Amino acid sequence: MSVKFTYFGGMCMLVERSDGFKILCDPYLDKNVLSPVKSPDLYDVDLIMVTHYAGDHLGDAVPIMQNGNATLLSTSDVIYALRKQFELPKERCIASAYGDFREFGITTTHTVYAQHQSKFDMDGFRTYGIPAGFVIEVEPGITYYHTGDTALCNDMKLIRDIYSPNVMCVGIDSVKEKRGSIEMGPREAAMAAMFVGAEVVIPTHYSTARNAPEVFKEHMKSFAPKAIIKEEIGVPFTVSPITVE
Repeated sequence: MSVKFTYFGGMCMLVERSDGFKILCDPYLDKNVLSPVKSPDLYDVDLIMVTHYAGDHLGDAVPIMQNGNATLLSTSDVIYALRKQFELPKERCIASAYGDFREFGITTTHTVYAQHQSKFDMDGFRTYGIPAGFVIEVEPGITYYHTGDTALCNDMKLIRDIYSPNVMCVGIDSVKEKRGSIEMGPREAAMAAMFVGAEVVIPTHYSTARNAPEVFKEHMKSFAPKAIIKEEIGVPFTVSPITVE
């Protein structure tokens, strides 16, 4: 058994179980200049997970939902906002909150804390909701931590203690070419990798206009030197459980 991971830029990640079940996190594709694929290429996914209401995270969740059979799991504010704007089947939308867990066959998802904000305009008012991260127990022996946009926080140590993720993504910069606000810079991102202790770390959420990936790798030498860094965009890699006989 092995799980396939493919990073598409932004914080868009495709996770494929060994039985073919596909999980798409933060599906930012069509306006994502780094992604080698676009939303029609992923209409066949089974589960979409959105950390918060932002263009580079919500991305193309709606057209993928409308053209396929995926279930959408996100925070209640995102689900509410989308169903006010689009015809999305209620039975395919799962509103989640911190501490919630859901089961999808052999996969269990956990909604965890993210230190950020989720905001959108509704009926002329600016509305704020809770952002989230996700811990995905994909299948036995493979657990993935999708941080979402978050600042460095001690909750990451709790995630290590409770779930022991062996794969994680981590935001290292701003996705905007003209630098916007940054939840974690390269140094803080490397510290987050140390807090979580994942064997495989995927640097995400950056613009190629800056050298954040190179700076991140330098900091990783100090904070998490044993971690394997997978930075290739659009290039799948597989992770298999470690077994001892």
